[in-house]
Amino acid sequence: MKNLIKETFKGLTKSRKKILNAFSFISGKKYIDEKSIIGFEALLLSSDVGLEVTDEVVNSIKKMSDKNALPLNLVKQKIKSLINIDIDEKENSKIIQVVGVNGVGKTTCCAKIAEYYKNQGLKTIVIGADTYRSAASNQIKFWCDSNSIDCIVSKNAKNPSSLLYESLSSINLDDTDKVIIDTAGRLHTSLNLMQELKKMESVISKFSNNYANWIAIDAITGQNSANQIGVFANYLKLCGIIINKMDGSSKGGVILPAIKKYKIPFKFIGVGENINDLIPFDFDRYLDGLLGLYDEKN
Repeated sequence: MKNLIKETFKGLTKSRKKILNAFSFISGKKYIDEKSIIGFEALLLSSDVGLEVTDEVVNSIKKMSDKNALPLNLVKQKIKSLINIDIDEKENSKIIQVVGVNGVGKTTCCAKIAEYYKNQGLKTIVIGADTYRSAASNQIKFWCDSNSIDCIVSKNAKNPSSLLYESLSSINLDDTDKVIIDTAGRLHTSLNLMQELKKMESVISKFSNNYANWIAIDAITGQNSANQIGVFANYLKLCGIIINKMDGSSKGGVILPAIKKYKIPFKFIGVGENINDLIPFDFDRYLDGLLGLYDEKN
């Protein structure tokens, strides 16, 4: 069993270093001069914490009478007061369709999600519905076969909605706990492909009302990834977010403005390439990892 606190802490190493470097500008100073404030703000923003959260944190620190210690617990409480969405809600959707742009690790992410639920004792099936990328079906099948996860793929299918209908028809949903659907990556400029997602959602709704659309984003591209959430939300009702490649990014703060702006809960954080390197998102655990409020020796 993974130590989720420790794994989250490790996954946020690059982001945490940048944020703690920001706090070094003000640590121990009774008076924070303008130069220190500018440097502090710039480093927080470069971690993609976002303008609104940064402003609130800076204003709170300016009001402190004692600045000898890093006010990290105060910062944590300030951030929590700004973001009041219930982001730790239990996920109970039977069918989860994973969407996103190309290159965010969506296919491998679907296998990791399935592995997570399988390890919870849930009967889980993956459907490979990416009919555009020739290697997609082979990739998802390899991941699933390697980890004893049930998987449905079709190498000859051209229409993802038809493939989805046939695949869901073949599943006994009453005897299945989770169905994870991998979709083709697409850009918002591809209007036909975006409309296609709506059609796929319509197909899913014919089989169950208990479904969700999750978007996978890439932590390395920071705010650009967060902007993708809004684009996909114009076509689908997004119920969850997965952020991949967190271990390779110094922009882990992007989760904060993304939650605040879109009011969509994060579900998982990807912190590596192995099948179990997907951590359920917990807001307190995330903030502790981001701000260094966890002793790595524990």
